[in-house]
Amino acid sequence: MARPSKLEVSAINIRIPNGQSRNYLALIERLFQKKLAVKVYGDSFVAITQFDKSTGMGVISKYSEIDIDGDWFDIEDFAPAAPEKIEEVSIPEALRPNLSAFYFIIYEKMHILCFESYSESKSLSARSVEKYFKESLKEKDLMSEFGFVAADIVQSYNEVERIISLPSLRELKIIIRRPNPDDISGNLAAEIEEILREQNAEEYEEVTRSKDSDGLEPNERTKKLAIIGAENGEVQAKSIVNGVLVPHSTSDKPEKEVDTYNKDSMSTQSMFMKLSERLVGKIENWRVRT
Repeated sequence: MARPSKLEVSAINIRIPNGQSRNYLALIERLFQKKLAVKVYGDSFVAITQFDKSTGMGVISKYSEIDIDGDWFDIEDFAPAAPEKIEEVSIPEALRPNLSAFYFIIYEKMHILCFESYSESKSLSARSVEKYFKESLKEKDLMSEFGFVAADIVQSYNEVERIISLPSLRELKIIIRRPNPDDISGNLAAEIEEILREQNAEEYEEVTRSKDSDGLEPNERTKKLAIIGAENGEVQAKSIVNGVLVPHSTSDKPEKEVDTYNKDSMSTQSMFMKLSERLVGKIENWRVRT
């Protein structure tokens, strides 16, 4: 029997500002048409290379940019390559190495884009996807058409609950970049959006601190605000652990769905859709709480 394959799905929350046409399928299609690639780290670049507007599905590709004119290493001689060997190297100008491709799907009503963050033993970090959208959405033509579009990785709700339940919690900081409340979200997300809109602001920050040895006891409003922060920004905290002030953050804790499957009985695309639906259902359940 074939060894089970592992697949991991994460999500990014994309928000077109109020007053603009909130057409998320059109936004992703424009990104695809523009063939925008973003350097995410080292020599790695990310771009949307396929998109079907009728289904909302597409492919995010990751590849490498290499300096062909740089120095080369000869693994046979275990030394810098000789000039005559370098002259034999011929790579077409349009080709790039180390390609890996990952499915994504946009759920327009919830403005959530789910993507494979691990598949076929290859990974696409949530931070890389977030950087791709944050950078590409600054493109002048896109901003003229859709305004300043915000994009943040959906962070772990369980990590949010862990942080706000910490014993000896001394500081809690909730950062919210302009949300886009939908029919599912509660009133608080809409209130934050309105506060930011009225003041022509893009980011809301709320900090609570305690000097008491028992620490903070977040109320229901703060807990709801932290849930909003999980998918529209970040939750940070400091607590006393063994007499030491320790920082905590959701920034490196993406929400995700992970499972294994047998490729003989289920395709990767089918498993991706299954996990995406599961993840979107989880996000929907948490949004109801705000």
